[in-house]
Amino acid sequence: MANEVLKSGLDPACIRVELNSSGRDEAIRELVGMIHAKHRLCNTEDIVNVVMEREQKMSTSLENGIAVPHGKSNSIDRLLVAVGLKQKGIDFRSADGQPAKIIILILASASQPGPHVRCLAEIGRLLQSEANRKKILAAKDAETVFKIMTDTGI
Repeated sequence: MANEVLKSGLDPACIRVELNSSGRDEAIRELVGMIHAKHRLCNTEDIVNVVMEREQKMSTSLENGIAVPHGKSNSIDRLLVAVGLKQKGIDFRSADGQPAKIIILILASASQPGPHVRCLAEIGRLLQSEANRKKILAAKDAETVFKIMTDTGI
C-alpha cells in the first residue's frame, strides 16, 4: 500500500534535494517558503511561528537523521508537505545527537487533525527503514524523492 495521505499533501515542487539553510529555524522558513511558492499560503509568518512554537515545546527530531517539524493553522485548509534534504545535516536537537539530513515539514488544518496524524504515521513507517533513508538521501532530483516517498510499499 502506498503512502496515500503523504502523497496527497506532497508535490515535487515542494521537495529540495539540498536545502540552502544550515540552521533549524532557517530550514523551517525555507520549507514553508517552498510550500508558499506552490500553494500561496495566506499568512506565511503566522505559519512559521506556529511551527517554531511547536519546535520550542519539544524537538520534532526523530532518530537516524530525520526531523519532522509540523504545525496546524486555521489558515490552512488541507494537508501540505515539504521535504528538504541536507547532506551535512542540520541540528534539530535530536535525542541521539545526530543532525537531521531528511527534514519533512507537515502543515495541516487546525480543524482536521486526522490527515496530520496519518501522515506522521506514514512517514514513521517509511523512514524506519535504513534502505529507504539511504535511497532518499542518494536521490538526485525531486521527482525521485517523491517516487520513493509515495510509491514505497509498507
